[in-house]
Amino acid sequence: MPPIFATSSRRFSPSNFSRLPRIAIVVLVLFFTSAFVIPLPYVLIKPGKAQNVMEEMVKLSESAPASLSQYPSDGKFLLLSVLVTSPGSHVVGIEVMYNWIRSEDVVIPRSLIYRPGNSPAKEKEIAQTQMVDSQRSAKVAAVKYLQENYSQEIFASLSVSDIAIAKTDTGGPSGGMIYALGVIELLTSQDLLRGRTVAGTGTIDVKGMVGAIGGVNEKIIAAKRAGATLFLMPVKNCGELENVPKEITVAAVSSLSEAISALNSASPRGCASVGA
Repeated sequence: MPPIFATSSRRFSPSNFSRLPRIAIVVLVLFFTSAFVIPLPYVLIKPGKAQNVMEEMVKLSESAPASLSQYPSDGKFLLLSVLVTSPGSHVVGIEVMYNWIRSEDVVIPRSLIYRPGNSPAKEKEIAQTQMVDSQRSAKVAAVKYLQENYSQEIFASLSVSDIAIAKTDTGGPSGGMIYALGVIELLTSQDLLRGRTVAGTGTIDVKGMVGAIGGVNEKIIAAKRAGATLFLMPVKNCGELENVPKEITVAAVSSLSEAISALNSASPRGCASVGA
């Protein structure tokens, strides 16, 4: 015989419960309101803008020898950025919840991005210094590549001072690889772009090695919005890549030479090919 559970026919209504004291209600309201408006130690990261480095950003300097030529480009090399709230900004609870819900935005602890105690001005100075250093490394790497892979007669005397890269309002070192590719596209008739819109991100050192960056998922969204069909990224970031837009082919590279090989390949090596 199945067990029988006793039930009560008594109906419950709000009047059966004792009302909370008014002070308790006030405390609860203040608690939940504060959770939405009190500043929290987080930063918000969102997809930023895309800039074509071939449009007046990379060019020969005024002191460059007349023997050097600049070749017009029929495509775009996109420099990508992410938007990050400054260390002085207040991020409140409701913003954190909203951005957690949005799949394109990321919420992370402020301490992972900014050094404790640094002012917004100091952080901007650090980012600008990193960008300038990145541009110099890009020029050194590009000059080295050109001298090793192209006519010595043309590039034997090419120096870093012959190349000018404009400063941007985007700080950090992650534009290094795309700057170097822009220099090579500018100074050779090879036509790496062939009319394409190519986005890229990655640090670069003077030897042409490409290093990891932050915000790879936000940058590929920015690349999609800008109409890119190829996305060059560091191999070291493959483990972080999540959703790849169907319109974009990903090429995972670890050096400037690999980036150029990817540009010349009909099926460049993606993250799946490197085991990520």
